[in-house]
Amino acid sequence: MKTKLFILGVAALVMTTTACKEEKATDLYSEEEIAEQASKVVDPATAPVMTLAEATHDFGDVKANEKVQAYIKFTNSGKSPLIIQDASATCGCTVPEFPKTPIAVGATDSIKVEYTAGNMNGKQQKTVTLVTNTANGTEQFNISANVVGATEAAPNAQQAFGQ
Repeated sequence: MKTKLFILGVAALVMTTTACKEEKATDLYSEEEIAEQASKVVDPATAPVMTLAEATHDFGDVKANEKVQAYIKFTNSGKSPLIIQDASATCGCTVPEFPKTPIAVGATDSIKVEYTAGNMNGKQQKTVTLVTNTANGTEQFNISANVVGATEAAPNAQQAFGQ
């Protein structure tokens, strides 16, 4: 009986000492991962600043299944070169193309956005997100279009969104 109590006591002691060990967040990452995250930290005082010519581009009325494109102009009004690392949109119908080279301080460039209207009538709005080396790390702008001329069998865009 004493042996069982002794073993039970030792087990409780081991569990108590190991359960109380606090794990640090840095223990979960390798040194390479920590160094990579540190290299992504941007000093806001010297960071590039992406100033968009327009926060929203409206294509106006677009025929169903029609493909339209626009160039969204921007300026690097910061203090270091602007690098756009990636671009994505909220829908596959919107395809952004961005400059692959750094944008110098004070320089202006543009992002090509191609939108393919679906077969649903109504107002459509999509968001384009850019992964950058700005202080925010990401920049966004919107495009919108009013899709017209869809076939009668297709539901209204607002009705389809609610389903």
